[in-house]
Amino acid sequence: MIVVGTTITAFAMSNPDIWSSWMKNAERVKEEYQKFGTFSDLKYFAAIELDARGVEPFAPFIERLQAIGGEYFTYSLDDGRTEITTLNRLRHITFGQNLVVDYCQANPAVTHLLFMAADCMPPDDVMPRMLEMDHPLVAPYITTYALRGPKVDKYPYPVMDTMASAACIFIARSVFRAIRWRWDLDTNLSDDPAYHHDALHLLGIPTYVREDSIAKHFPESIESIESRGYDLNVVR
Repeated sequence: MIVVGTTITAFAMSNPDIWSSWMKNAERVKEEYQKFGTFSDLKYFAAIELDARGVEPFAPFIERLQAIGGEYFTYSLDDGRTEITTLNRLRHITFGQNLVVDYCQANPAVTHLLFMAADCMPPDDVMPRMLEMDHPLVAPYITTYALRGPKVDKYPYPVMDTMASAACIFIARSVFRAIRWRWDLDTNLSDDPAYHHDALHLLGIPTYVREDSIAKHFPESIESIESRGYDLNVVR
């Protein structure tokens, strides 16, 4: 089984492109995966972060998720915040990311996790493109982040050795069993660079990004969370 997983919180429900992009083309992703060869199950899963409003703001999200056979857990983390900021959101993000990993690890049939940001849409053929790389930590390229690195010469298509974004990253079971999502204030690492660091320095596994496989972030250009026009209030 391969799991396509994401986390979601209430402010993202203001715009369908923000909450639905990761599963917008789910039917096409499944079709392209079936063409690749032996078809194992493909499951969509979400960790939904709740505040005092409960699941009500997520009704269209849950409806779409259930329509494609997906599942979800809910969680909440009351650290006293009244609004979401750049400074306080990382513990909430990594909490949800690790809940997705827990879902995968609890099922021994799960061989890979395609972790997505809800506001990022993978290419239709993301599964074949990632699987044929035969490497435990790979990703499509996302122009929004423009993360670059040296060329990996062993492939007949363009691949870089570079950090990937958690907006779209394909992780083998051997990796997600061994490391978790985290952030590190002392070394100024957010979730993406911390994961890249741990895979490389603890497991000896570089991250390979395939340039001819493009994931699309909505919006394409982003700044700090405070500048994106979302309602960042937390209802207590």
